[in-house]
Amino acid sequence: MELTKRLEAIASHVKPGSIVADVGTDHGYIPIYLVKKGLVKMAYAMDINSGPLLKAEQNILAHGLKDFIETILSDGLLELSNRDVDTVIIAGMGGMLIKKILEEAAPHLKYIPNLILSPHLDVEAVRRTVHELGYCIEEEDFIKDEEKYYGILVCKHGQERYLTDLEYRYGKKLLFQKNQVYSTYLTDQMMGKESILKQLQSAATPASQLRYEKIRCELADLSEVIRCLSM
Repeated sequence: MELTKRLEAIASHVKPGSIVADVGTDHGYIPIYLVKKGLVKMAYAMDINSGPLLKAEQNILAHGLKDFIETILSDGLLELSNRDVDTVIIAGMGGMLIKKILEEAAPHLKYIPNLILSPHLDVEAVRRTVHELGYCIEEEDFIKDEEKYYGILVCKHGQERYLTDLEYRYGKKLLFQKNQVYSTYLTDQMMGKESILKQLQSAATPASQLRYEKIRCELADLSEVIRCLSM
């Protein structure tokens, strides 16, 4: 089966021979792809909603993979229990929800050496959380798929802390990789903030002035980050 560019990018970071749990699996596309390609020995497709999980079960049966992929109705990782999993994928949801899922599963994470995370929002919160939970960020990827941007964090057990807020906000690994897609994304972000700043210049309310100063500081940070990427 073929995946979208986003899902294929996520799947590409799974180490061959892994046992994977895909949280928020939706239709089960990633586990099916990984098993059919022979990249994993076993996979668990997990979702909090029975509707998407039923669809995943139907897709798994249609591909003849019921002996290799188990579906689990679960709020995050709570029902994973003692299953032998070495890689957890969490994608397709906001960063604060991913943070919550990881924190609630903290006692079990010491048995799970690898995380592949793709938050839609609040990536900074996810970076901080994985560090707090005993993971280092091994790699970050950043792609564009159907006019939308997506970041991917590849994490493994280890101790790591970033030295600056900018590294957490924009991703230390991405800053060193010189990712062209990421550079384009940040340039788009800067142009949007510059437009907002112009609109706020004539505003006189205290709230508007506070927002003006906040965006002005964000623009200064963005300019520095983009400069680093272009060096």
